Amino acid sequence: MSLHDLRLYLVIGLAIVLTGCIDGNQSTEPYNRLIWNRENALAGNGEVDKGPWFEWWYYKVILPDTGDAFYFVYGVVNPWDYDNTLPASRAYVGFGDFATGEQLHETCPVSEFTAAYDRTDITIASHRATDTAISGSLVQDGHEASWDITINRLWDFNAMGWGMFVPEMSNIYWYPAQAAARFSGTIVHDGRRYDFENVPGYQDRNWGRSFPKWWAWITANHFEGHPDTVLAAGGGQPTLLGGINGLEGLVIGLKHGGKEYVFRPNDGDLQRITVDFGTWQILAVNREGYTVEINAYAPCDSFMDIPFMTPDNILFHDYETLTGTIEVKLYERDGCRDRLVGKLLSDFGGIEYGSADIAFDDCYESEAKVLFDNFNRD
Repeated sequence: MSLHDLRLYLVIGLAIVLTGCIDGNQSTEPYNRLIWNRENALAGNGEVDKGPWFEWWYYKVILPDTGDAFYFVYGVVNPWDYDNTLPASRAYVGFGDFATGEQLHETCPVSEFTAAYDRTDITIASHRATDTAISGSLVQDGHEASWDITINRLWDFNAMGWGMFVPEMSNIYWYPAQAAARFSGTIVHDGRRYDFENVPGYQDRNWGRSFPKWWAWITANHFEGHPDTVLAAGGGQPTLLGGINGLEGLVIGLKHGGKEYVFRPNDGDLQRITVDFGTWQILAVNREGYTVEINAYAPCDSFMDIPFMTPDNILFHDYETLTGTIEVKLYERDGCRDRLVGKLLSDFGGIEYGSADIAFDDCYESEAKVLFDNFNRD
């Protein structure tokens, strides 16, 4: 992204603020609830948004004592399409065990999906998800999984800033509604039972009209010696305002020592993101004089290909691990030099790269790719 593109971000934001389209102080709580058709429903006008649409609620949990990690996803594509007129239309629930690589999915008609506008409450067939609990059970190809988990939220992060409050600003939105949480409960997978209490967990949200060209995601909330430190970073190359392409970037939120450090391209912060698939390197500098360096690594065989179907029936490959190694260095500008504020390490990091244009073999390539760089560019 060039400086021209960066200025475009800022001009868009300034125009929106000056026209009074957003209130930067509004609550983020509604964005963990159903988004689709909300304005029509709240207005009671009887209209229904029948454009392409997707949204999902994604949960992950890690068990530090054993190294096990699991994901759960509850989602819907084209929620208006009760007659199944489009091939991508569906409600679905997914489960993944990163230790075994096993994934189970159940696809249901859209009619079996319900969600609330006034609270986080999703039901798909017999499966349920809220912001305080998730439950479900799946059987597929001779494999079984069930879960019953309670959730204690610790920190949410408004990754998109003012952009989250602007309808149709982006073709995809991301909100780490529970960037840090603690999970307690039971998971049973193929007869093996996992009981846990107060272990690191996470929950985020995605919704929108279509998928980006690519996305990347790095999270951790179990750092050695720093139990209250949280990292949530994510971004990609979306389409903005229905037709602006080529703008890209990664939002970074770091909570450390009781303070939040935020790095956003739409706020004018500088970033460089380099991916060698299994290795992520990020450098970011914000307007407050802080610099963050993030190095994330995971072996290729630790990634799972989690499939997501776009509203226009294109299969999106999301390669993810929850047991990556993440090193974070945070610096504060002190006169003419940068002073190290914290050096952080986690062996339970979520690392992911997604696109419709990649295959798993890409993980074994040695070529590093600079996904985004707005340092030293005109």
